[in-house]
Amino acid sequence: MHPELLNNSIFLRYYNQWQEDPTSIVFAPIAEYLQIYGMLDEAIKVCLEGLKNHPDLVSGRLALAKAYVRKMDFEKAREELRRVLILMPDQEKALELMAQVDKELSPTPKTKQPIGWETVTMAKIYASQGHLHKAREVYQAILQREPANSEAIQGLASLESEG
Repeated sequence: MHPELLNNSIFLRYYNQWQEDPTSIVFAPIAEYLQIYGMLDEAIKVCLEGLKNHPDLVSGRLALAKAYVRKMDFEKAREELRRVLILMPDQEKALELMAQVDKELSPTPKTKQPIGWETVTMAKIYASQGHLHKAREVYQAILQREPANSEAIQGLASLESEG
């Protein structure tokens, strides 16, 4: 562990609480502190362990996404950010990080293919907000562009089964 963390009373309080109760949600701030000191692998391990007990904890998913961004593992970061945005579509930090990740993962301008704004994430957001018609339209637009997109196929099928 980084020596400065051992002198940080707030970190130590969280860390001791986590040692006493490994199912506690304090894993998220612990991971944030570890990242501050460049301990990215440790932060990821802490998040993955904590998310086993709290899979829908937004702060935990966001801490994990931040660690992946800092490690430049943008695919994993994108997946975590999608999960956060499904749980909290207006989460500002997640939206900001998603824009950064999308920029990193986008092809160079010479090879960039024009695509619509329609994404599976957008369809899920519409559906979670009760805008089923808009979600259906987004899934259909995705499938026109990418007929084999399994997430869009499953999402549309799920909407159709709901009515």
